[in-house]
Amino acid sequence: MEITSVKIFKAKKRGPVLAYANVILDNYFIIRGITLLETEKTGRFISMPSRLLRTDNKRSYRDVCHPLNNTVRDELTKNIFTAYDNFIETEE
Repeated sequence: MEITSVKIFKAKKRGPVLAYANVILDNYFIIRGITLLETEKTGRFISMPSRLLRTDNKRSYRDVCHPLNNTVRDELTKNIFTAYDNFIETEE
């Protein structure tokens, strides 16, 4: 799997959300709406797109898509935050 493109979109609100990203894989598959977050406790990480589920009057969220192992997640996270850092540098 090759990450062929990462597009960063700056978040409009403050808080732990830094930005959003769209990622294209192998020029064939796009993942839209990955959230880039940063907290004091866990540092920088990504959150995959999710949808709201309602079962038995309980609300929960389930990822629409996600990496199947830590190797892929680490590669995805590294590439997204590299693109984010480059995006921030060009804005300044």
